[in-house]
Amino acid sequence: MSRTVTVTREPRSGLVEFRPRARLLKLIGAELISDDVLAVTELVKNAHDADASVVTIQFRGVDALEGSITVTDDGCGMDLETLLGRWMEPAGSTKGGVGGRVTPRGRRVLGEKGVGRFAADKLARHLELVSRCRDADHEIRAAFDWDAFDTGARMLADIRNRWEIRPVTEIAGSGTVLRLTGLRSSWNERMFRRLSARLARLRSPFRESDSFTIRIESDEFPAYSGDIRSDVLDRAPYRIEGRFDGEQTVHIRANGSRVVAHTWNGSGDLRCGPLRVRIFAFDLETEALARLGPRMEVRAWLKEWSGISVYRDGFRVWPYGEPHDDWLRLDQRRVNNPVVRLSNNQVVGFVEISRDTNPDLRDQTNREGLLHNLAFEDLRRLMHFVLQVLEAERQSLRHPRTGTVPGGSVGRPGDALPAALERIARRAPAVGKELRDVAQKVKEERSRQEARRRQLEEGYSELAAMGQAAAGFSLATTPLLERVGAECAKLRRVFAGMTGLGIEGSLRAIEASVGAIAERVAMLAPAESQGTRRRRTIDVKAEVGTWGKLLGPLLRASGVRLRISSPRGGLLRTEMLPENLHRLLHILAANSFDWLRPVKTPEIRVIVRRRAARCEIIFSDNGPGIPARVVPKVFEPRFSGKEDGRGMGLTIARNLVGQHGGEIGVIGDRRRRGATIRILLPLSRSRATVHRR
Repeated sequence: MSRTVTVTREPRSGLVEFRPRARLLKLIGAELISDDVLAVTELVKNAHDADASVVTIQFRGVDALEGSITVTDDGCGMDLETLLGRWMEPAGSTKGGVGGRVTPRGRRVLGEKGVGRFAADKLARHLELVSRCRDADHEIRAAFDWDAFDTGARMLADIRNRWEIRPVTEIAGSGTVLRLTGLRSSWNERMFRRLSARLARLRSPFRESDSFTIRIESDEFPAYSGDIRSDVLDRAPYRIEGRFDGEQTVHIRANGSRVVAHTWNGSGDLRCGPLRVRIFAFDLETEALARLGPRMEVRAWLKEWSGISVYRDGFRVWPYGEPHDDWLRLDQRRVNNPVVRLSNNQVVGFVEISRDTNPDLRDQTNREGLLHNLAFEDLRRLMHFVLQVLEAERQSLRHPRTGTVPGGSVGRPGDALPAALERIARRAPAVGKELRDVAQKVKEERSRQEARRRQLEEGYSELAAMGQAAAGFSLATTPLLERVGAECAKLRRVFAGMTGLGIEGSLRAIEASVGAIAERVAMLAPAESQGTRRRRTIDVKAEVGTWGKLLGPLLRASGVRLRISSPRGGLLRTEMLPENLHRLLHILAANSFDWLRPVKTPEIRVIVRRRAARCEIIFSDNGPGIPARVVPKVFEPRFSGKEDGRGMGLTIARNLVGQHGGEIGVIGDRRRRGATIRILLPLSRSRATVHRR
């Protein structure tokens, strides 16, 4: 009897489909929506795409997770077919196909990839959606539990979400309401401030005619309630508007002047298409900010708004224009010419492009910026071109021209040479570029000198104000300290003989503290002295010794040893106010105290001696020293190696020495440890020599 055996073979080819797990929706959303502020922004974009005139974001109790966020718009709303069809396609869009992405009101559609669903999930665990189309006699309602998707066991198609058609109960006309509960994070004032700034910059300033109002309502943070708008840019001291025609011409209007056509002079054709730009620039000096409003408020506003934003078809492309997104590399560009170039925190700008005329400026997949292709690089080049015009305008306003240059034009001293080089360059095209380069270098050098002068003036103004406020401090304080000492003496007599109360010890501590304060106040007396403004001959060795004794309290408190040495016999006389010598030595000592803190056995050494016909003072310490790379800068105004330093001490020291015909400089060699400063002062001639003459 035979048996039949059946052999089953495995298939060698076929078709298979992806079967996404429900959790995939959560993973994609986490990649697309980085934070809660961006999530709310995406929901506002959805309202814009629905042709809404007004969108209201209502926050209730959001400082705790039990609060709620409700986004309401008066747009076109959704019907049941749209909800059950396109809205339920997570990677799709309800906004039309490619090429037809314009709303009935003519708005360019902003949303893509169904990001609104992911934004709702980012904000809260539960979403209730209510929507009504125009002229519909009913509303549709749907509820979503986003946590149901956070599972690896179920497929995406297995998750069911409830919907219903109901009579009109919530929406009077048309529109959509998104009610989010079970918040994933609580909101604080910083988040509201970020949201307010981002929504204020969401719409392009070039689209004033597009009526779209964004409102915030909040019970916890009422200061951020109301319509989102910004009119602070009207205070900017420098502004520029530009329009690129997509070919070779950029039309520019600077600070309200007439429009000037500039021909693109860069290398190669530009790949990006037509665009418009508007940039506002600010000076960050204290005085300049004070002219705009309260300094702290202006600084805070600039911190939130600084940067140049990009807008496409009326709405912002994120993250360009965020305070820390320097996509034009302005800070790096400023390093090469800090006097003229603007940094990213000095500008607030807006660039308007269109998807139709700039097809090569495309989004990255994660919706965080544009692809870095040739068109994007050309956009950067155009922006730098416009910024150069703005920077030139700013320089002309900061340094108004005085006097005249040949040809009758008004100019500052030193303008004649660049102007003459420019005229020669026009007549001699063969060497025109080289001549213009030379003219530009002359202008930049003059600008650097002018900037240094302004820094010096500003630094001296601040210190002068401080000194004026503190003038006479020792004279006013000494009587008060003497009175405290006298009162302590009275108390000692009153409680004499009483023991066990601890009063004697307390009085000794008070008297010791008063004595220490008195010693420190006494240090200021020579520096505060006004006396006669005429110089007189002083003995440098004696004055340095007096200064050392006055410095004693600070030396003891900081554990620093002071060593003063000078040759015996003979006088080293110079013409100088003694208080100026004290001030000079105080400045050098203050610098040493700052840098000697980490040294185990800190020491300051002062040597006074004759060198030819001058008096030499060598002031040194055993601290970390001055790095060779910064030695050329240490006497410049506003330069400081300390994080909170004013950068004016050594500048003042140099000026004091210079006013008395002397020199000051840093001595640097490998044999010396620490910082060493040398001062040379001219010696005064003896009276006998003067008499014989």
